[in-house]
Amino acid sequence: MSGNQARINALLRKSLIGELIDTQFYLFSVRSKREGNVTNLQALFADDEALTTGSEYFSSLHSENPFNDSAVVEFQDYHTCEGGISLDEYGYASDSDLDEEEEETDEDVQDNERCAEVSAERVSRTASIKDSTTKGAQRIIPTRRVLVMDTAFNTWRALLDYLYTDEIVFAPLRSQSKSARHHSLGGAPPCSPKSMYRLACKIKHDKLQAKALAAIRSSLTEHNVLRELSSSLTSRFPAILEMEIEILFQNIVTPTIVKDFPMLIQRIASAGLPHGADILTKLHERMLKQHYPTILSPEAALASENECNGSSPSGPFKFKWEEPQKPVMVSF
Repeated sequence: MSGNQARINALLRKSLIGELIDTQFYLFSVRSKREGNVTNLQALFADDEALTTGSEYFSSLHSENPFNDSAVVEFQDYHTCEGGISLDEYGYASDSDLDEEEEETDEDVQDNERCAEVSAERVSRTASIKDSTTKGAQRIIPTRRVLVMDTAFNTWRALLDYLYTDEIVFAPLRSQSKSARHHSLGGAPPCSPKSMYRLACKIKHDKLQAKALAAIRSSLTEHNVLRELSSSLTSRFPAILEMEIEILFQNIVTPTIVKDFPMLIQRIASAGLPHGADILTKLHERMLKQHYPTILSPEAALASENECNGSSPSGPFKFKWEEPQKPVMVSF
């Protein structure tokens, strides 16, 4: 039996006696562009042993009080951030794993009011049934409630699913496709590879980080690489910038790049991209590497340094400085 299957079997056995849930994670799931914030907390329920086995981050998280991670806080009956936080506080405004808030119509309001009335009636009916029923002693299992303020519900769910099953499914990039995500109840929940890369870097999970980076690379083409170069995530992670520059260079003469590249330069020139200088610097380095490889070689760098210091260069080109001969004076 594989280690992964043994872990799943252990979780199933725990579920039989009600010992499956140790921690409840609460995460935001919706972005409101109108309000400029993230809202709609949703809960995920996890077994500590399954998480700590597959991640040092969770091992330390469950032993800390308070948490060293400033974006993770204890969540009791109420927290000031429960109603939502700004996109700036969230830290990743363009997170693809956040659902977009739908504008509410008058018809939606009426439907919500009817649903609320039905729910209230059901709660009242259930309470009366409980009051009239004799019940045995109930077992109360204490759980830890944690609010995570910098990660989307969909990303965290995919992370927990991966730690449980060692399976991960990545959705297409938004620049690649606008098709809706499809998720079967029995399958792994899809997530954005960019969102997962950000999270994997945070929790220092190298294997998951590599998987997410590979998924991003396989999604880059001449049709979306310029858009991805402009994203805020690219400005934060050098590995993503290097990869996107490589894809751009490979497609530099394609019609799409030839047509759209000037618009990227205009945005950089107008200070529209904070990491615009990094894009041009990396592209220049890639061009030098392709056409003038000796310039970037260690030998060439050493020769240049020696020349600046006035010492004899040791590179492929050696120069010997000689004092000019004094002119010969001839008398007549």
